[in-house]
Amino acid sequence: MLTAYTKDINGDDMSVEATMKPSNPFDVGAGHINPVQAFDPGLVYDMTTRDYVLFLCNSGYSEEQIQAIVSCPSTTCSDRTEPNWNINYPSITVSSLTCTTTIKRTVRNVGHMKTAMYFASIVSPNGVEVVVWPRILMFTPFKEEMTYFVTLKPLKMSEGRYDFGWITWSDGFHQVRSPLVVQVNTTGVVGSNNMAY
Repeated sequence: MLTAYTKDINGDDMSVEATMKPSNPFDVGAGHINPVQAFDPGLVYDMTTRDYVLFLCNSGYSEEQIQAIVSCPSTTCSDRTEPNWNINYPSITVSSLTCTTTIKRTVRNVGHMKTAMYFASIVSPNGVEVVVWPRILMFTPFKEEMTYFVTLKPLKMSEGRYDFGWITWSDGFHQVRSPLVVQVNTTGVVGSNNMAY
């Protein structure tokens, strides 16, 4: 996902075959896989059992079903109060952004350089102000993990549509890109039905 490409051989956005309109992440996901770059992605998002359990709890699975899936009889949902958008997944999707929201992500340096400095660049979805903090990640030991935060501030209604953007981390060699998918709904109330991941 992180090293996929979304441009065709002419440098244009890929198009949807049926309509020939420019594609978006709902059409092509993060893009087409680049096998060479996938062997050296630079940064990875490690998901843990905790992330999967959080998703299953928030998706309405019973504790018995989740315990069977993760093979751990002591797993419960009572202490899982985080929203889905804090699952450590490479993309960020918020289906009903009603107020300023901060999302956490953790990345691991697996690039060929033991020390690496990554800089964030942002393409904000329409109607959303995006702030990434810190804007620079400095990895010193190989396979070090670092956490960053993404704050999404709604500026205007999406009128029922999803808007798309990207966060790209670059060390000058790797381009580690994560899709942002947001639907702004400033008339709603943040609650348990605010499904985001």
